[in-house]
Amino acid sequence: MGREGARQNTDMVEMLVRSGRCKERYVMRKKDESTVTQLPLGLALPETEKATELPPETAEGEGTQAPVLILEEGRLIPFAASEYTPSTLYERVEAFSVECRMVRPDDPGHVIFEGKKPSRKTIPVIVKRDGESVLLDSWESLEARPEQLADAVEVLGVTAVKQVFVLRRK
Repeated sequence: MGREGARQNTDMVEMLVRSGRCKERYVMRKKDESTVTQLPLGLALPETEKATELPPETAEGEGTQAPVLILEEGRLIPFAASEYTPSTLYERVEAFSVECRMVRPDDPGHVIFEGKKPSRKTIPVIVKRDGESVLLDSWESLEARPEQLADAVEVLGVTAVKQVFVLRRK
């Protein structure tokens, strides 16, 4: 199907939603743990900065990589451990793919989580198709306004982390 057919389908879906014959329901599916250590799909480094790889951090002898991200100018970018910032850093804990389904008008329109629900200790970050990221207050604010997921590629569950420095005597 070409662009013309896809545009017609999109217009038809919008018409059905506006007429009240159906409504959108967003389904979030937890991604595998193996994909959590990778960078999100919408993550784009600014052209002016060079990509820096994050060194693997060890937690109690394990060689797992904990990606630390910073939200700059509406985009999530990886943060190198050797740098300093006064901004809040975020550790990516979990990731969810987003799917929009059409349902009957009498069905509830709230967000549905397939698989394991997100941890309430994390806060959601919506990664949009254009690479922009939106940091929300809580999962409840996402559930209260599911239309925020209309342009989402994925939703990340992140926790705020503090930067710690160790001073060494030379």
